[in-house]
Amino acid sequence: MRINKVNKINTVISLMLISVFFITSVSAAKKKLIRITAPVPAGDDIAVWCQEAMDRFNARTNGVYKMQVFPGGQLAGLAESLDLIRTGAVEGGIVPLAAFSGSVPEFSLAELPFLYNNGEANAYAETGINEVYTKILEERCNQKSLGCMYVGTLNILSTKKPIKTLEDLKGLIIGCDNPPSAGLMKTLGGSGIIVDFSEDFSNLQKGVIDSKTSAPQYLLIAKLYEVSRYYTIFHGLGSLYAITINLDTYNKMPDDVKKILNEEMSAVAKSISLKYVKKFYDLIPVVKSKGVKYYYLPKAERDRWKALAYKGTLAELAKYGDVGKKIRQIADEANAKFPYAEK
Repeated sequence: MRINKVNKINTVISLMLISVFFITSVSAAKKKLIRITAPVPAGDDIAVWCQEAMDRFNARTNGVYKMQVFPGGQLAGLAESLDLIRTGAVEGGIVPLAAFSGSVPEFSLAELPFLYNNGEANAYAETGINEVYTKILEERCNQKSLGCMYVGTLNILSTKKPIKTLEDLKGLIIGCDNPPSAGLMKTLGGSGIIVDFSEDFSNLQKGVIDSKTSAPQYLLIAKLYEVSRYYTIFHGLGSLYAITINLDTYNKMPDDVKKILNEEMSAVAKSISLKYVKKFYDLIPVVKSKGVKYYYLPKAERDRWKALAYKGTLAELAKYGDVGKKIRQIADEANAKFPYAEK
């Protein structure tokens, strides 16, 4: 009898262990990993803030889904990231859409010269721009945008003198990060050249370039204040990053999960945009404490600069029919709400 009882107990324990193993295995099998590629380095604000929102999404889905940012191009280089998301080789990304304007020209429209008065207008416009771009992404790239965000405007750091007028730009060699900013500097009368950002400090120090387009946070991170003393604010070009997800991955989600995903990503995109607006002003005293002299371009002078470039912006928008018209409407509404002003 004792042996039978022991056998029964062992059988029960075995069945319990099998059940636990089975439940655990099923749970693990059901958990879906959504990998988000990002070109920004680990520790970058964009990656950190997006991951915090993704952690909230993970918690709200009770761990059935796990969204995780892979920064620094761990999963994909920037150039191939959009296509890898399209095919589903990577589930999603945090991407600067203008980088892919070679294959989707409309992606450059939201970052045209003088489209926005300032960072506030750019940030405000991103919700409307997201609606435009997610439609294009769905139709041509098999993905959707869960949120677009503003991450800064184009301004100029200079070594030799403060840049206060168009005339001050003439003859200056200005280091730029991409073709649009180099093109804008040329339009304004300077000599814009594309340079490797990792060499900005030495290039400015050695006089290879006279000036550099730079955001305040980068100026501090790269310690450019040690070799340049003048910073001119004119908000020449805006910015846009999008949080995208493969459309097949998205469509397989239950409706309640889609709702959670849309809520969290839309909220973090808006939050990041506002944080970058605030960061711009918060960093002014910090940069000044490093000996850098700020110069906010007066509206009348900025209007001179804008007059040279904005006609090209309007012509480019007009080339893309309803999309260009819609983006201009969104920008005009934002600019009416946030006029350019020296601060």
